[in-house]
Amino acid sequence: MSRVCVVSHRLGGFDGVSVEAAKWADAFSALGWEVTLAAGFFASGSGVVVRGMWADRPGGDPPPVDHALIKSLCTSHDLVVLDNAGSLWSAPEASVAWEEHALAAGVPVILRHHDPAWQRVQLRPVEGDVVPLHHPAHLHVLINSLTEREFLARWPSLRTRVVHNRVDVAGLAGGDRAGTRAALGVDPDDYLVVHPARVEGTSKNIPGAVEFVRALSARRDRVRYWLTDDAPCAAVDGLPGVVRGRVASPADLYAAADLVLLPSTWEGWGLPVCEAAAASRFVVAGPYPVLDEIRALGLTVFDPGDVDGLLAASSDVLAANRAAVQRHLDLRELPGVLEELIEEAVRCR
Repeated sequence: MSRVCVVSHRLGGFDGVSVEAAKWADAFSALGWEVTLAAGFFASGSGVVVRGMWADRPGGDPPPVDHALIKSLCTSHDLVVLDNAGSLWSAPEASVAWEEHALAAGVPVILRHHDPAWQRVQLRPVEGDVVPLHHPAHLHVLINSLTEREFLARWPSLRTRVVHNRVDVAGLAGGDRAGTRAALGVDPDDYLVVHPARVEGTSKNIPGAVEFVRALSARRDRVRYWLTDDAPCAAVDGLPGVVRGRVASPADLYAAADLVLLPSTWEGWGLPVCEAAAASRFVVAGPYPVLDEIRALGLTVFDPGDVDGLLAASSDVLAANRAAVQRHLDLRELPGVLEELIEEAVRCR
């Protein structure tokens, strides 16, 4: 049986990289591969903890890199997938260690880049041309075409592929609307706007979400704002009827909501937009640039300033959006996509 090591700085959380890494791990399992998860920190679940990839305290530097463990993982697997672990500025020494030990072992490597350092506010300085990793012996997978163009402008010799984040279209059907709303304290007649976002993510634009909810509330009754992160957030103070906190099932989240809101200034993809479409929910999002790529797949996504267009929209929009996601982004196609990537990664060595 072939063995793959799926690596990220952090796994098992609600963040986009953790969610997407889990999808890839499941797809490798469906192909018959034995999967090892490796990370600096596991928010839930278990795997190999690799020292040096995650700071021991918030805002601190990571501890020294465990080179012996990284070397062992590279030599004992048939494929290494660095899922954003070669992209972020948070642990550059660890990223370089993975590259060096993988090259020494001759193991094929797929680097999936969600958030290269230049696209986000860096929390710590990184000197030199270090991250994102960009060795030509590895296959570089980008989650959007904008990032691919940026990579190739910097390093024209790289072998790249664009693979959009996939959506569990079938799994998002059949959520418990009544039970979830009751658990959240939401009445049947309330119009629930869900904003799947972390308070700490400045690009999530929570003040913009609050502004949109106020504008919508001026046009229709009983609008309530649901922010899925329950960390303290001054931006929502004074907004009536706010709902806070997560639910375990994505299907339940979308079933409970009437509208999905993602007014981010930056997203690498914006998975809630596509999940909402798959779950037949209206979507308001933007102005992040990659949203144009999602719209190009055939999805209707309303701008936060277009309250009139949203209120005038018919159910035909929902049907067309779901069909577009099923045609272009269905999770069931991921194992076949990974088979192609594995072949390319082997050829890159």
